[in-house]
Amino acid sequence: MMDGKRFSWLLLIILSLAGCSRAPEPTVSVTETSTIQQDTPVYTSLPSQSPLAPIATPTMEPVSGLTLWQVNVRAGPGVSFSLLGQINKDQPVSITALDASGEWFEIIYPASSQNHGWVTAQFIQAKDIDKLPVLGLVTLPNGTPAPQAHLTQKLNVRSGPGSSYDSLGILPKDSLVWLIGRNPSASWLLINYPGAEGGKGWIVANFVQTDNVLALPLVDASGEIIEETSSTQATSVYSTPTPNLAPAFQDGDSTDRPALRVSFSPLGIQSFTYSNDVSSPSGDAQDWIEVQPYSSQPEVKATLLASLGCTGTGSIKIEIWQGGQKLKDWGILSCGTTDSQISLDGGINYQFRLSIDGNTGVNYIWYRLTLINTH
Repeated sequence: MMDGKRFSWLLLIILSLAGCSRAPEPTVSVTETSTIQQDTPVYTSLPSQSPLAPIATPTMEPVSGLTLWQVNVRAGPGVSFSLLGQINKDQPVSITALDASGEWFEIIYPASSQNHGWVTAQFIQAKDIDKLPVLGLVTLPNGTPAPQAHLTQKLNVRSGPGSSYDSLGILPKDSLVWLIGRNPSASWLLINYPGAEGGKGWIVANFVQTDNVLALPLVDASGEIIEETSSTQATSVYSTPTPNLAPAFQDGDSTDRPALRVSFSPLGIQSFTYSNDVSSPSGDAQDWIEVQPYSSQPEVKATLLASLGCTGTGSIKIEIWQGGQKLKDWGILSCGTTDSQISLDGGINYQFRLSIDGNTGVNYIWYRLTLINTH
């Protein structure tokens, strides 16, 4: 048995310990630093499809139509878009929209990953077309329609005209976009992009297929107009881009990793336009583009129509390579050439090498190469 005095001391010690609070354990704050590649977007969400001009959500049901002939279904409103499939003659279709030209119908097409596709309007019989929404009603500041374009590969949309600007999202290959401006060298294009603050964003021009880029308004990095076309000259080239005399960006393309690969086909891509810049003695002095022509008959060579526009200082030399060997006697393609015919074998990969012609002085050239596979 414990006497009263000893019990009192023990109770006092227990109460004293109970009143003490335990010191908190030290916490370590760790900041994780990750390296993000320049073209890896940082975002919380992505658009599920190409951004379109804001339109009222249609309340009416799709318009019923009937195919008059066998029709191709494409990823966008144009023959250069990817072929998704075909619909036979006398088949019903559900039309959901028109493009701005009125020459293409958007239809419900379950075979597509986006559940829709585009068909040529002239081969479809339908009523009440005037009640359908029109996709692509974007206008330039002078009131003329903004030109449409589509992407030949997946691209980042950025907050300014350069790969160092923040990524606003990604557009997949074959996306349809509306062009509303360009930077001075036309190497970056401002597009209508409803998903971004201000409704616009920038894409690199190298993989954009369209016409009359130089007719777009000249804008600064924030999208404010520096110079614009008049409404009567919206479809014509009114000026040449002001050369950016800084060294051309080193994009790292080579024979093994060309900047662009294009396979022509009668039901797919039949033409493309590629623009970029080269410079010397510093900067990127050469670009490589890989092309596979097609021919309608195995024994007949494919014919390419080539056009090359340039601005800047110096000139560009173009070589064609195949299987690691430089071709001879294929012809000549120089700055200012339009629709020059080049004959090549179909179904074979060729590489176009574009480089600064000459090694003297400081040279910078912005170029625009167009190739059309005629058969």
